Amino acid sequence: MVTYIVQTTVQYDAYNEYVDWLKNEHIADMLNVSGFISADLCLRKGGAMESSAKELRIVFKVKDEEHIKSYIAEKAMELREKALEKFPGKFSSNREVWLDTFSFTSK
Repeated sequence: MVTYIVQTTVQYDAYNEYVDWLKNEHIADMLNVSGFISADLCLRKGGAMESSAKELRIVFKVKDEEHIKSYIAEKAMELREKALEKFPGKFSSNREVWLDTFSFTSK
């Protein structure tokens, strides 16, 4: 299992629209990519930057390394372009790929 994390800072004036777009369009598009299993959208409350920007994080679970490599090579730019067109200059994102993920649950 691979964990793909996208951390984004969104300008405050676009934040609510950006989150709605994630919930209603972008995350569904991502989950339609082969190998993508699930997504958790994490919204940060408060913070020192709240007057100008807000942060959020999406944590995707991906089947394996081959699927994340395929996504990056074949689909990533296409899906990122949608955000850049819809919210030009309103956000910045950092992405991380974690190849070994071990999940635990409480008893």
